Amino acid sequence: MPDQLIVCQSCGFTADEEKRDGETGGAHLMKHLQALYEQWPRRDELALETTGCLCICEQPCAIAYVGTGKPTYLFTDLDPTTCAADLLTAAELYLDSKDGMVPRFQLPDDLQSHRTARIPPAS
Repeated sequence: MPDQLIVCQSCGFTADEEKRDGETGGAHLMKHLQALYEQWPRRDELALETTGCLCICEQPCAIAYVGTGKPTYLFTDLDPTTCAADLLTAAELYLDSKDGMVPRFQLPDDLQSHRTARIPPAS
């Protein structure tokens, strides 16, 4: 199974703005990601998925990187209108790391402060 970038489809644009023009922030982010993903040369290595809720509703918009034998990374407080390209750049770092360890300083500048958690892989 390829690694995954999972987008919370329930997330709002911000903690105070759930929907914009009838669309959640998570749905908006997924739409932007899918457009970039279609042209992304590494799409066979990473599945783009959604989940109903990542249960971090006070810090929308949220995504997670998940991989077999790799830590899971949770990113929160993302701007769904501007972060899609940076998320795919970070995904490349995750894919290139055999153990999934991606130092914060290697992340795109706009993502560094949004990495909320690194959860160890199941053993």
